[in-house]
Amino acid sequence: MAWYPVSQVPPPLLLIHLLDSRFEGFLRVPDAQGELTVYFRQGLPVRSECKNPALAAGALGEHLLELFSGGVEQFQIEPMSIPVGEGLNPLPWIRRGLRERYDLARLENETRELSRARIAVSPRLDAAVDHFELTPPELEILRQLKAAPSTITQLRGTSQLSFKDILSLLYSLASCRLLQSVPLEAAEAAPVGAQPEPQPTASPVPSSTEPEIIAELHQLTASLQDENPFVRLGLPLTATMEDIDARFRELARKFHPDTLARKELSAFLAEAQDVFAKLTEAYNLLKEDTSREKYRKPAESKEDLAEVRRVLEAEVLYQKGIIHFRRKEYSLAEQMFLEARHKNEDGSHIAMWAWLRYLNPDNDRKAVREEVKIALQKAIQLTPREADFYFYLGKVCMDMDQIASARQYFNKAVEINSEHIEAARELRMLERRAKHAANPIAHATGSFLNLFKKKD
Repeated sequence: MAWYPVSQVPPPLLLIHLLDSRFEGFLRVPDAQGELTVYFRQGLPVRSECKNPALAAGALGEHLLELFSGGVEQFQIEPMSIPVGEGLNPLPWIRRGLRERYDLARLENETRELSRARIAVSPRLDAAVDHFELTPPELEILRQLKAAPSTITQLRGTSQLSFKDILSLLYSLASCRLLQSVPLEAAEAAPVGAQPEPQPTASPVPSSTEPEIIAELHQLTASLQDENPFVRLGLPLTATMEDIDARFRELARKFHPDTLARKELSAFLAEAQDVFAKLTEAYNLLKEDTSREKYRKPAESKEDLAEVRRVLEAEVLYQKGIIHFRRKEYSLAEQMFLEARHKNEDGSHIAMWAWLRYLNPDNDRKAVREEVKIALQKAIQLTPREADFYFYLGKVCMDMDQIASARQYFNKAVEINSEHIEAARELRMLERRAKHAANPIAHATGSFLNLFKKKD
């Protein structure tokens, strides 16, 4: 299956999605020293393996923490049957991952929607809160939110927790849909990184008599709403550190609050303070080599995010299809696999839809088998190393009396998986049939003589 960028589906949301969908299969992340694989059953991680010698001896929880590391940029998920094992509650590990592996800039970026709203608790919170193993200061924040919806700025003003710990707590709970947002009016919204202070009044609208610097200040305020610090500073993504230093010094000198105060433009001090804080934040993000290279990549489009969501929704439908298939609810299974295929034309989705269309007793098998054969051939083109797909195609070819093709597909299934029992059984049957066809007289005689064998 394809690899998906972490920037579109962050680790907390991914793990909660797998839990909600009762996913069964594996989650894999690449590593230069050896990839990490976590296996899930019924949505819970049950075991893991890592080819990186430095992490190989780690426990399952420690491997979950690695999913939150800044170096992880993509992941792969694939459904498969997983043996029964003791599941690990992922919720405390999501909390630890956010606290220990996320830096403040990453937390602010992924929780920016929370900064634009008052936060209230969901009615489901009380039933789930014990699963998170929260500390007393964290529980105090929840009591405050139960008493009245609050902004992040208000929480910072009353909590003894650090800003980062507050964000990681809120992110953990919001990922599980245990918090609800109450939208703020635009004039009330405060940047997530702002220090607790009274809400500033809106800046006056510039008139034709105001200095040119104020019109530039308003233009800069608008550009600073962008998430990419290169854009905030008005720089191309290829800008060097020297370019960044020069641009920041230029803007800082021009729009520093003290500069506007000296020019008797005190009415615009609140806006200037906000602009200067955001310029400084952008500059700090670009000072670090790792962070700077991260922001050089163009932002993912909404279309890209929608595509990843479609893929994950398709996996949920696929898992439902597997459940119906095991229960022999063939019509329901066929429908689930068809919907999964419509959302994501993946080899597994196509093959399982085709196989259920063939097995479903409600369908006319002779009428659908050519369609099924074409679909299975397409699935094999997309996923050429899946033994079951060749076995399914071999069975369809047998039904169509295409014996040579069937033998070829069964052989391929065994070549890929030497322990594929069903394909091996079909090959033995074809071998016996070929021997009988080569000597029909011996076959007939043997069958006749079997009538006279002495009974035990």
